[in-house]
Amino acid sequence: MRIFPRFDITSIGANAVSQFIGRLITSATGFVVALIVARQLGVFDFGEFTKVTTYIAFFYLFADFGLNAVFLKKKGAWPEFLGMRIVIAFSLMFISLGILALLPNSGVSGYTNIVRIGIILFAPTVLFQAIITTTNAQFQKQHRYDVATRALLVGSIVSLLLLFFYSMTPLSGLGFLGAAVAVSIGSAVTAVTALILTRRFEPLAVSFSVPTSLSYFIAVFPIGLTLIFNVIYFRFDSFVLTLTRSTVEVGLYGFAYKFFEFIVALPTFYMNAVYPRMLKIQYSAASRLTNIQINELSKMTKKSAFFLLASSLILTAIVFLLSPLLTLVGPKFEGSVAALRILSLGFPFFFLSNLTMWTLIAVDKQRHLVWIYGVSMMSNIACNLWLTPVYGYIASAWITVASEGVVLALGGMMLVKYIRGL
Repeated sequence: MRIFPRFDITSIGANAVSQFIGRLITSATGFVVALIVARQLGVFDFGEFTKVTTYIAFFYLFADFGLNAVFLKKKGAWPEFLGMRIVIAFSLMFISLGILALLPNSGVSGYTNIVRIGIILFAPTVLFQAIITTTNAQFQKQHRYDVATRALLVGSIVSLLLLFFYSMTPLSGLGFLGAAVAVSIGSAVTAVTALILTRRFEPLAVSFSVPTSLSYFIAVFPIGLTLIFNVIYFRFDSFVLTLTRSTVEVGLYGFAYKFFEFIVALPTFYMNAVYPRMLKIQYSAASRLTNIQINELSKMTKKSAFFLLASSLILTAIVFLLSPLLTLVGPKFEGSVAALRILSLGFPFFFLSNLTMWTLIAVDKQRHLVWIYGVSMMSNIACNLWLTPVYGYIASAWITVASEGVVLALGGMMLVKYIRGL
């Protein structure tokens, strides 16, 4: 009799494909928004738009904080989990605006007045994204990412319709601000739709409990701290570019990053499908893992590593060869080609580090992730402060690749050490 679940590659594949389609929908929306802003307004305005979205996206992961992983482990109450996330999101919205007031504004670069207005208009997406992330935990629990994809589709259609309407009216004179509003409204529609769709699994209710919230944060602290380190080193380059280089460079790097972000999100979809099965293997026995469970976990990890490595190498080759197509948007975006090619070299690092991170979390070794990502964050910050003001966005691209290489090396060593020690 099997004491662990079968490694159902069909189910994993179906959920991974559903997530891929969902990401394709949101990325396609983001690309259309980016293309309209880039083609109609140019590199400078796209740089301003990038400052807005990058700044607010910094707070998305604080709202996430890895809480979904703990929710799945604890099998917690859905109303309390949703209520906790909403309270966190509102707090982060006000914090983001408070920090904005302290950031420098030279009038022509950095966080200019128009950028600040855009950030204020875009800030509510912290709440909407928090709700979307929370509903994803419910869909992941039910192995129904296809439902999440429907919500994303509805919201994306709304964003695009609003954007097209905006671009064909005199309101387009407002520049990128209209695009920010269109994306915000689409995000709100996605959040509301996702909440409605969760009702097929559990009644929609919201509650808040301080003791429950504290228990979540105690359990999630190593994961949350890891994600904070991750988002800091993942976004710090844009912050340094904004403060030390021209808005045009911010636009060139941000345009290349749009494509890069889409690719590096792909292994997350795969791991979101694999992670619940790793948990079932880990906790299908009351005590230590048996030899059979160890072999199953090792087999699952090896198969995943092979699949992710092969996929990343293929995507690296494709992106490297096709990156000159970025200039079809406009010849002024030629500088984005070099940045995207450099970033594509890091795909294998990002794909495999995703596997090491979630496997360590599944086997309760997440505390090791704190120092792994802490080391990478500190080295990333130091290198960006040293090199980016001098060499610009090209240095930022190389630093991003090198930082993830450090994460993979340290995480891989810890995972191998754990498996050998069983």
